[in-house]
Amino acid sequence: MMTPKQNALESIYGGKPEYVPLSHEDVQLAGMASLDQEAPLMRNGTDIFGVPWVTTKEGSIPKPGFMLFDDVTEWEKHVKIPDVASMDFKAMAEAEKNRRPPSDGEERLVEIMDGLGPFQRLVSFMTFEEALCALVMEPQACMDFFEAVTEYKIAYINKLIDFYNPDIYCLGDDNATARGLFMSPETFRKLIKPYWARMAEAVTKRGVLFNIHDCGKCEEIIPDMVEIGVRVWQSAQPMNDLAGILDKYRGQIAVEGGWDSSGPPSYIGADEEMIRAEVRRCLTEYKKPGFFLWPSIINERGNSVFVGDDRLGALRDEWLKYRMF
Repeated sequence: MMTPKQNALESIYGGKPEYVPLSHEDVQLAGMASLDQEAPLMRNGTDIFGVPWVTTKEGSIPKPGFMLFDDVTEWEKHVKIPDVASMDFKAMAEAEKNRRPPSDGEERLVEIMDGLGPFQRLVSFMTFEEALCALVMEPQACMDFFEAVTEYKIAYINKLIDFYNPDIYCLGDDNATARGLFMSPETFRKLIKPYWARMAEAVTKRGVLFNIHDCGKCEEIIPDMVEIGVRVWQSAQPMNDLAGILDKYRGQIAVEGGWDSSGPPSYIGADEEMIRAEVRRCLTEYKKPGFFLWPSIINERGNSVFVGDDRLGALRDEWLKYRMF
């Protein structure tokens, strides 16, 4: 039988995996200390750019009402790009290695979770409303900002790869609601896609797979993701045609998600049978090479992936029953 790592890679590359991977079972998350300084997930605090964050059990967001600037043409007066050379990546990586079995890098994929991409970083400074207006009213200033953030991110990413030696790098840059993109596909292609492409190229050159975390109905830009070298699409939600995407892009982009993460199976009060039923639905509708089951269950302490949950046992049990091809 394949190791979880071998099976997951077989799925990503469109081969013949033995079973559907369960992300939190078959993938070892890493880089959580670096993620915490980019976008605090488990605490109230200030990120590396000086943005205050508020955390609840449902998740974390920039503090409501915070705005570093309201005119994107003046971003350089307010934004201080962090000095990557001064960051102690070695200490962060060593601390995490000491908390996980040494065999994990051989048996499971190691995935670096990173913070905000260029668009979400702009949102963190301006709020969604102002950032979206800026894309339309001051596109050149937005591109200048994205250029600076991308240069920083590439330097940051290379350090993460140096010290964590991951198989996958995941960038979070949500740009859609449950109904569609926040902006037109044309605006995405002109203002955001080029910077995703540069980061994807930098990651791929290091022999690491590029994963984009992009919630909501963003299926319109799946061809763009494929074009620039995104190999995994994380948090793929069921308002998209996931089965169709898996068929059309087998071996080009993997679909990590499937779970109804904005519906009842993710609610705090979801019972065990509801969890089991959602596992069965996902493994009925999406059991195809390239699919990774990525559940999201919330409890009183937060996201179960990070804080644990008694219901994860039932989820795993049901996955074991139905995962095999």
